[in-house]
Amino acid sequence: MSMMNPRLNNFDLIRLIAALQVVFVHAVGHTEVLDNGPGWLLRMLDMAVLYPGVAVFFVISGFLISKSWERSRDRPAAYFWRRGLRIYPGLVACVVVSLLALGFLGFLDQEALGSGGFWAWLVGQLSFGQFYNPECFREFGVGVVNGALWTISVELQFYVLLPVLYRLAYPVKGPALGRRWILPATFIASFVVFLWVDARTNGPGGFGNAGIVPKVLFVSFAPHWWMFALGIALHRHFDRVRKLIEGRALVFLIAYTAIAFSRVHLLGREGEAAWLFYLGYLPERILLAALTLSAAFTARGLSSRVLGGTDISYGVYIYHFLLINILIELGVMTTAGWVGVVFALSLTAGMLSWFLIEKRALALKSRIPVARSTSAPQVGQPEW
Repeated sequence: MSMMNPRLNNFDLIRLIAALQVVFVHAVGHTEVLDNGPGWLLRMLDMAVLYPGVAVFFVISGFLISKSWERSRDRPAAYFWRRGLRIYPGLVACVVVSLLALGFLGFLDQEALGSGGFWAWLVGQLSFGQFYNPECFREFGVGVVNGALWTISVELQFYVLLPVLYRLAYPVKGPALGRRWILPATFIASFVVFLWVDARTNGPGGFGNAGIVPKVLFVSFAPHWWMFALGIALHRHFDRVRKLIEGRALVFLIAYTAIAFSRVHLLGREGEAAWLFYLGYLPERILLAALTLSAAFTARGLSSRVLGGTDISYGVYIYHFLLINILIELGVMTTAGWVGVVFALSLTAGMLSWFLIEKRALALKSRIPVARSTSAPQVGQPEW
């Protein structure tokens, strides 16, 4: 087994690429750009959706957050302190910017401020209900102030559930015989929920006509846990899988692309072969998880050379949807050129968020010392 510095990886760069995939899909797929854009833009969108950035986030999160918990499981306050610093300082600033944008564009009138929906939205944005959007903002942009933030709610649920999983499946003291089935069992259960939710939210009528139960489940951990669980499993068995993935990102990229393209373009959601379309998610996403980890440990140091230690992916992600909505309200988000503007603005917002807020907040992590554990391989860095 080759020796390597486990902290020399490309997670920051992979997260940024995943965030930019989400930016592109939202900037093209949620606006009028395609109506006036060239044909190649639709082909790019079709290719972009094959590489789901959110799923990549969940895999990386499972991989790194499980390590973070193992390092501080005897000091849970340290774990939650670090997780809070990673999410809330940047998020609070984003909410403030959202309020300023809503006020400037005329959406914070007396009626909105006097509605219970607005205050429920504000509390949700600052706590764990980022998926909620009130009626008073349905005319803003695409109808949701910052539609990308639903994943924050899911991440927060992951943060809370991970210690519960470890207590049940991987206890520090006491017998653990027979308990390790819990992670694969929850993986399977989550995958089944995912298939059910996906069939209804992406079926005839789309998400809007999916029904209340699929919509509520979609913003819960249930249909997304299986991707997070893949990250946990890869972390816990990293010594075994490292020799299979290290330096082989291109191989996994080709394999993943082949199976993802085949599932989406050769199969369909309807017809006799529909079951193959849905079951194809399983090998596809397992390969995506392997690709993500392989890319992290292929050409190690690439992230540092490109980004210089900055981690702007979170800021890019939490601001891009708001920026798209602002451009829609200004009446300019109609041609392909404005997709480039969204990229430029999102990257700028990510840089500002990192240097002005996130980096300073993360410097406070040491205020609660983290007890290191020797029971787990030291890989990566504990990030979102």
